[in-house]
Amino acid sequence: MQDKELHPDALEIINDIRLAEKSGERIPMYEMNHIDARESYLAMRNALSPSAPDVLEIKDLEIPVENDNIKARFYRGINNNKHDILPVTIFFHGGGWVIGDLDTHDVVCRQLANQGNFDVIAIDYRMGPEFRFPIAINDAINSISWVKKNPLKLPIDSSKIALCGDSAGGNIATVCCINSKINSGPLISFQALVYPSTHMGVNYPSKDKYDGYILSKKLMSWFEEKYIDENQLMDWRAAPILYKNLSGLPKSLIVVAGCDPLKDEGIAYGQALIRAGNSSEIVNFNGQIHGFLTMGARIKDTEKLLTLLSEKISEAFQ
Repeated sequence: MQDKELHPDALEIINDIRLAEKSGERIPMYEMNHIDARESYLAMRNALSPSAPDVLEIKDLEIPVENDNIKARFYRGINNNKHDILPVTIFFHGGGWVIGDLDTHDVVCRQLANQGNFDVIAIDYRMGPEFRFPIAINDAINSISWVKKNPLKLPIDSSKIALCGDSAGGNIATVCCINSKINSGPLISFQALVYPSTHMGVNYPSKDKYDGYILSKKLMSWFEEKYIDENQLMDWRAAPILYKNLSGLPKSLIVVAGCDPLKDEGIAYGQALIRAGNSSEIVNFNGQIHGFLTMGARIKDTEKLLTLLSEKISEAFQ
């Protein structure tokens, strides 16, 4: 570990977790079953997130997917009018394709809707171990098509769709962009990827250097075991950096945290997008840790990240 590299806000959180685990007050997530891990993750998000800001409108939705319906949530920001027709950002939460839901990232989606000139629709895709790879991806693809068709007549401009996600959600977002390229639609205007997983199962140097800062090799293995079979790790939908032709993808913002095990693969993916001829901006938040998007009550850089996301997405819609 490299404590000296950590931002003071991040170090304080890491030290709190260490103390809680040493005292037995908290056990590592990889020692839990997936049900308890989901409850723990929600509790941690609630503890580290600011109070939920008011928005103009929230509407819980259901989206039909293969053999089921999944939940989704529509957000309209406080600064917009109820009858405006706005672009939409579809948000995919992080959590290793095993944990996380609409509530773990509710504050983030409210903040984005309030700061950006767009609506947000968060997707509660199905996860492992109950629903293993590639069901989460398929749910996301179906959700984008549903938003594009807009059967509920939401006040959105479905010709202007951005995708955003953090960690596993960043993986899902960019895989969906590649899928839209392959299938010639739906058209995606922009992709905002926050410390995305882009090369599952491969050990980049940052996975050694920052092992244990929120994300650890043990936890990543725990996620992978519950989400995907080992013989599927080379599938580009698990590791989008492996897709044979990354040209012709939407403009992107890739955010990495300076002390995150996923930092190197996020940067590598951004560089691969640029080499393929895409417009991609890579932004590194020095000293920050995996998950800081949902740590706004304790980490001041979270507000800078939310501003960056809302501005870049809004610009892409102009």
